[in-house]
Amino acid sequence: MLSKQLRAIIFTGLLLSLVGTLWLWILDPRTLPITAVRIEGELQNTDPHVLQAMVFKTVKGGFFNINLTAVRSTLLSNPWIKNVQIKRQWPDTLLIHVQERTAVAQWLDKALIDNEGNLLNPPKTKFISLKSNQTKMDLPRFAGPPTWAGEILKHYNLLAPRVALVGLQIREFGCNAQSRWYIVLDNGMKLRLGRGDIEIRLQRFLKVYKSRVTQSLITSGGKSLVQIDLRYTNGIAVQSTLAK
Repeated sequence: MLSKQLRAIIFTGLLLSLVGTLWLWILDPRTLPITAVRIEGELQNTDPHVLQAMVFKTVKGGFFNINLTAVRSTLLSNPWIKNVQIKRQWPDTLLIHVQERTAVAQWLDKALIDNEGNLLNPPKTKFISLKSNQTKMDLPRFAGPPTWAGEILKHYNLLAPRVALVGLQIREFGCNAQSRWYIVLDNGMKLRLGRGDIEIRLQRFLKVYKSRVTQSLITSGGKSLVQIDLRYTNGIAVQSTLAK
């Protein structure tokens, strides 16, 4: 009859063997292979079928041992993707929730800017929203030193609502290397704001514009307003050309 100690040793050995076999089964990529990838989230600029193909092409493994970090890195390589959350669903599915970046402006006709001030270089040369059919031509154009993208967006978010109150929109906004700011409106006017105090200077223009004085400046002598210089302390300078 086996002693109690010997039985314990045999039982432990069998248990370790069983655990080892189970572990090898789990590590085998052929065990419960991932056969379905579900993409969720509000997608406007990325095709879920393309994202599924990216996952299947670059990531291998079964339900237990698939590298979720690799899946996430693969999807984040798409410049439109901001964040990814991944869950396993028994027995063969990955549930992937994707958060896209939102383009709010063009950058020098070469890239786009998202709502956090990041520069985007999407794979398509022409930005088209899959849902709204919005092209990049509908977005305002920003210009300036690349490191200023976030600062330009910050100022734009402050100024655009004020301009909208008088029925106008900002078509182009930016600054040069000397920090001289400017705005081009959708009616063709260019506002030269200069350095510093640009909010105060814009407010001065809006006050004049709302007072209808500008209307006489625009139409006086058959002329069309082209540029307004707001860099003066207490006034503005108007440049106009003959209307066609």
